[in-house]
Amino acid sequence: MPFRPFSGILLVLGVAASLGGLFGAIQYNHGWSRTTERLEQDTYAAADHVELLIRSMRLSAEILLEQISPTDLVTSATPAIATIMRENHGIAAALVVDATGHVVAGQYGGGNPIGLDVSDRPYFSVHRNRSWHGFYVNAPIRARIDSAWSLPLSLPIEDRDGKFAGVVVVVAQEAFFAHLRTPFRAEDLRIFLRMRPDGQFIALPDPHGTKPLPFAVREKLAWHGKREADPQPGTIRYDLPEAVVALRQSPSGLFDVLAIRSTDEMKLEAVKEGLRTGFGALIAALVVGMAGLGLARWAKAAQTEAERARFLEERLRLATNAGRIGVWDLDILNNHEIWDETMHELYGLAPGTFDGSFEAWIERIHPEDRVKARAVFRRASEHGKDVASEYRIITPKGEVRVIRTHARIFHDRHGRMVRALGVNYDVTERVAREAELVAARAEAEAARTRIAHDALHDPLTGLANRRGMDRSMRRGFETAPPDLPMAYLHLDVDRFKTINDVFGHQAGDHLLCAVARLLERTAPVGAEVARMGGDEFAVFVQGRGAEARALKCAERFVRACREPLEFEGKKLWFSASVGMSARAGADAGEMVQNADIALYEAKNAGRDRIIAFSPELRRRVEHTKRIADKLVHALREDRISVHFQPQVDACTQRLIGAEALVRWHDPEEGLIAPDQFLPIAREMGLLARIDGIVLRKAVETVRMLAARGIALPRISVNVDVQRLMQPDLFEDLAALGPLPCPLAFELLETLDFDEITEAMLDVLARLRARGVAIEIDDFGRGRTSLATVQLIRPDRLKIDRSLTAHSARLPGGVDPVVEAICNIGRALDIGLTAEGIENADQAVAFSSIGCDCLQGYHFARPMAAEDLASWIGARAERMTA
Repeated sequence: MPFRPFSGILLVLGVAASLGGLFGAIQYNHGWSRTTERLEQDTYAAADHVELLIRSMRLSAEILLEQISPTDLVTSATPAIATIMRENHGIAAALVVDATGHVVAGQYGGGNPIGLDVSDRPYFSVHRNRSWHGFYVNAPIRARIDSAWSLPLSLPIEDRDGKFAGVVVVVAQEAFFAHLRTPFRAEDLRIFLRMRPDGQFIALPDPHGTKPLPFAVREKLAWHGKREADPQPGTIRYDLPEAVVALRQSPSGLFDVLAIRSTDEMKLEAVKEGLRTGFGALIAALVVGMAGLGLARWAKAAQTEAERARFLEERLRLATNAGRIGVWDLDILNNHEIWDETMHELYGLAPGTFDGSFEAWIERIHPEDRVKARAVFRRASEHGKDVASEYRIITPKGEVRVIRTHARIFHDRHGRMVRALGVNYDVTERVAREAELVAARAEAEAARTRIAHDALHDPLTGLANRRGMDRSMRRGFETAPPDLPMAYLHLDVDRFKTINDVFGHQAGDHLLCAVARLLERTAPVGAEVARMGGDEFAVFVQGRGAEARALKCAERFVRACREPLEFEGKKLWFSASVGMSARAGADAGEMVQNADIALYEAKNAGRDRIIAFSPELRRRVEHTKRIADKLVHALREDRISVHFQPQVDACTQRLIGAEALVRWHDPEEGLIAPDQFLPIAREMGLLARIDGIVLRKAVETVRMLAARGIALPRISVNVDVQRLMQPDLFEDLAALGPLPCPLAFELLETLDFDEITEAMLDVLARLRARGVAIEIDDFGRGRTSLATVQLIRPDRLKIDRSLTAHSARLPGGVDPVVEAICNIGRALDIGLTAEGIENADQAVAFSSIGCDCLQGYHFARPMAAEDLASWIGARAERMTA
């Protein structure tokens, strides 16, 4: 049939038009999918954007909460509120609400909020009723002041005991969300927000004017809400006649975002894309049709190209035989691959057994590398680029090899890929060596990292150690501005030594680890927490409000330490003492020293408390240091003396003993009271030595009196637990020789039940066997419990002088507490001594309730040995007269 050009042209035009229409229809569907996909992307972006805005509100509320003191909401909140309103332009209000629901401090752009009652608002009631934990985002409301649409976010305020003290509220109005439009592509897009507690959608700011939610959309969402209470993960889309809707839950789950576009607008976009693609397909079909006459020439060119490729293959084979490099040839048009003998050998196959299919090659690749191999060749096919890749294969014998492949893609003159020619070679050994080298380097680096970490961290708790804390503080002072606030806490675990001694080192380690975790939870964000050694910890805080944040941390920590810790079925009761210092132009060393001074004061004040450093503390510490130095010198020069206070029988008023009391007269300071230097001696570990001096000198005095014919019926001396548990106690007692009179050891009333070990009870039993009586001094003032009395079963209880003085002010002359103590003493057959008797009426009153021994200024003040001898003589004369 002869070729007619005009008919051919008509045929080409017809085919081109048909193809254009087909591609246009296909592209319309593709365009619709792309527009709906963009809508879902915009919904996703809106949800993330609103989430960030709400997190910004939460940060402002947390900053305000950190600055507030529960005991003074108004004064403490005012500076923080001013800062938040000044630095956060999108915040419309910052409020502090007390426990009754009334606003006591705050700023609001629309008016004065002070005194406003918000007790009925959910953002207050959920915290008051403890029905919500953490921050709460209220459903959008109309403010009472100016009726503006607003979104409140609240956090609870708690006092030191964890009780509800009010809330802080940060409010953002709709203008806060105006920046939401920035990332969206469609002009007709409208965004709606629904807070989960409320369930109602509100329109976010729109530059084209806010419109209500269409009725059809409301009906669809209502129907959806009946089926599912919460949106599913991801974006849910509804295609309605008048609008296309996308609904997505926020990442936090607090709210939903709804995006709406007009169905007509989206269809118009899809049609435009279809027309562009259809016209392009028409032009392409015309070009293809008009190029039909060159088809034969192209086929000949392709044949020539293939022959050239085969020639290159021969040359490549000759070059690669010696290097065990396998060559493969892939016919892309027919999807068939040819391997040479070396390729078969690399894959563990007999020559000629590879069937040439792509899937057969994929089956030889390690299962974990198949996805990667497919992806590499897919990208090469799509982009026409050369291949360079590595993957593992598995031979028929199960051997795993690593193969390196390089390939060149060949194209015809029209740019179509027709062939791929490549090489494979085995790099298993090289990869193994590299892996060993990488592992060795990683191990060395891990070792260096571990050594560096261990050098700066405590191995037991994982916290920074003293060196790590010093390093952090040094860097902080070197890099921070001179006026940057800083605070330092020095913390000590009270009764740790007792727990360690009584329950063992495992209990002590368990306690230290628990304290470390507790301190990490209570420390401010960004603070450095360290274990400084033993039972001492530290916290270093930098930045705005550092001192207030450090104090809040200390308060939470001390409060939490009052709760017992469980260990192997036992309760470990402990507490904490804290010293705090703040930066006042000081360097790191001075700030640490100031905190140490404050901690020392906290422990001396009774422990379980927080003391902040002040210049007065430093003066007191310097005084203590001076007394400590003098005390060491006084012990060396034997300037510690003993005075005696007589003890009389409550009924006969006859002398029945005397208590030996330590005295120290310094040439410069004069007489220094025992309550001033004995605590210092305890801290220095000198108390046991002083007790030994008092015992020795008391026995020497009794012998001196006996040599002069003056008999002292009994002598009692104070003995600290430090002295009681020293191994040379009995050697020192033996060195005193036969005792000239009965001896009693008075134990301090601060003795804890947990401090009484089997070893201590054994010491007390050995003392009783030597004729030494055991008394508990100052009973009723310290920590000794009835359980302690039952365990020790002392020979005598000495009622503290504070109870005696209090009894003197009562109408009956005797405190009911004192009567109870006397009843306990009689029930347990324990002797009773009343200290601090000032007059005859007290002597009669305490004698009448069962005290068999009296001691106080009514009978005699503490006196030196010579004065005691004179007093005994004069007393004897009066008693016989």
